[in-house]
Amino acid sequence: MKDIKLSGTEDKLTISVDTPERKYFKEVELPTKVDPKKATSEYKNGVLDITVPKKKEEKTKSKTIKIE
Repeated sequence: MKDIKLSGTEDKLTISVDTPERKYFKEVELPTKVDPKKATSEYKNGVLDITVPKKKEEKTKSKTIKIE
């Protein structure tokens, strides 16, 4: 639906609607880091379905520290 505007970052999703009939704004803090570039959404029968995949955590390798 063209009246609904979605935007997101790694930890927040923003939903807004601004029409003469309805005004709505909601920011949702996400519980984990996500990849907003891979987000998808669908509006069907009055329901907005947003899918945002979790961001893959880069595992840091353990490194030995030399004691002098």
